[in-house]
Amino acid sequence: MRKMLSFIKRDFYELMSYRFRLILNFGSLIVGILFLFFIGKTFNNSFSEYLARYGNSYFAFTLLGMSVSTFVSTGLYSLSGQVREAQVQGTLEALLITPTSANAILFGNSLWSFVESFLESVFYLGIAILIIGLKVSIAQVAMVLLILALTFLCFLSLGMISAAFIMVFKRGNPINFIFGTSSYLLGGLVFPVEVLPLPVQKISFFLPITQAAKAVREILLVPGNGGEWLPALGFLAIFTLVVGPAGFYLLKLALARAKMEGSLVQF
Repeated sequence: MRKMLSFIKRDFYELMSYRFRLILNFGSLIVGILFLFFIGKTFNNSFSEYLARYGNSYFAFTLLGMSVSTFVSTGLYSLSGQVREAQVQGTLEALLITPTSANAILFGNSLWSFVESFLESVFYLGIAILIIGLKVSIAQVAMVLLILALTFLCFLSLGMISAAFIMVFKRGNPINFIFGTSSYLLGGLVFPVEVLPLPVQKISFFLPITQAAKAVREILLVPGNGGEWLPALGFLAIFTLVVGPAGFYLLKLALARAKMEGSLVQF
């Protein structure tokens, strides 16, 4: 745990040393929110049967969708990106012969990215509460944080599989396409999944981002929610319990194979 905190502290200090970059990142968030706000304003006086359940507010719908989307790129690309960068720079083998375990190095170098994603998600939710005027209880906040935590674990699990694939095959990662690129199209982030053809809807059901977005919207936007978000919670929990150990095992297996073949510095 102390080593993990050291990694976070290192990356935090690095971030604070480049304050202009921090300002630009914050500015990008604001521009993205304004973009969604004015699109939503365009449809203020229209009615959509797909958005009726969520108060017919496109801005609220998309903003809450984006609050969970931050974990997609971070989870899938952070760990694999660290592996790829270390291979290209030729530092992976040197890192792995240190007393610190390989898993600690990979996770430690990626941990701050997940912290940033979590803070970004909370920021989106805070903006939604302030601008839309959502009235939320402590129980709702706790439920949303639980959903975000499980979403984090889902994509961390997928990230381990992605990193394992990069370590062995170097390029052409199908995990990123299946759960990354397709998530923005099929995950119901900027438009309801219900507008998709029925066969595609069935595919989108198995994407964790679809379930996460649905759960957050059900909790915050549906008055008197009767627990319709619980199936999504169950899906995320089961996904984590199944894919998490598999990802950890595959990453360990890929590392052992790369060591055996002497391909740690090949790319």
